[in-house]
Amino acid sequence: MLKLRELEIFYAIMRGGSITEAARLLGISQPAVSTALRYAEDQLGMPLFRRAHGRIEPTPEALSLLPEVETLFQKFESIRRYAEDLREAQSGLLSMASTPSLSYSYLAPAVKRFREQHPNVRVVMNITNSRRVVELANTSQIDIGVIASPFNAPELTAEDLTVSELRILVHKDHPLARQSVIRPHDLKRYSLITNTHHSIYDAVQATFRSCKVDLNVAIAVNHHVTTCLLLDTTTTVALVDPWMPVDVFPDLVQRDFVPRIETSARVVWSAARPMSRTAQVFVEELRGGIALEHDDLRLRRRGGSPKSGAV
Repeated sequence: MLKLRELEIFYAIMRGGSITEAARLLGISQPAVSTALRYAEDQLGMPLFRRAHGRIEPTPEALSLLPEVETLFQKFESIRRYAEDLREAQSGLLSMASTPSLSYSYLAPAVKRFREQHPNVRVVMNITNSRRVVELANTSQIDIGVIASPFNAPELTAEDLTVSELRILVHKDHPLARQSVIRPHDLKRYSLITNTHHSIYDAVQATFRSCKVDLNVAIAVNHHVTTCLLLDTTTTVALVDPWMPVDVFPDLVQRDFVPRIETSARVVWSAARPMSRTAQVFVEELRGGIALEHDDLRLRRRGGSPKSGAV
């Protein structure tokens, strides 16, 4: 049975027209080409070339074989280019899942930037809750997930992207909007909106207990846009993660909440397999965007101008 190497040498002879040119194309010696050709003919049980006056001419059988071999090597070259593109994250599929707030604040902008540099990579995004993200990552149905911690998922590999803390969200005309810092006892008179199914809710309950303030959640909601729509000017206050899409709601403002309740955005993937090269390149883009956003935020707090290109 012919091996790929013998077919490669046959193809080089047909392209080069001689043993000498085939050896040059392949970067091997002429005797090596001649030996491989004789082996190929022995395996096939028929001659592929006629030899006369120091030259070789293809037999009819060789001419008949050539289109098939040519198709094979064209396909092989296509596979090689595709593998190279995968290495450089220029093609293939990138699948991911994220919670809504993290998709608004970080994931969607990162995907836009990534696609500008890698337009042939197809991206599939699944926006869902943290538990579903963990399930998809654990079963290798996605390349990466982006969730907020704390979230116990020992079956996954996880890396923090950024660390922040929960914030208070109010209407700009709300009485609490005049305060730069809001504490649990400031919330006693108002209807509190928060996500009681969030992985950080245990920490919220512990914080209120330590401050000897009853945690009375008037509205429990797990969708961030809905939370924004529920806020009014006098009665409602929301305790939210720091990645709420506040920019699209110009009548809302965020305020610091003390004691601080830390949370982090993290990227997760199945511990059973390494992260793909394409996913690695995307995560680098994601980290870069987060770093630019943090630089922009620090500048604004100091009264400076945002960096060019900041997200």
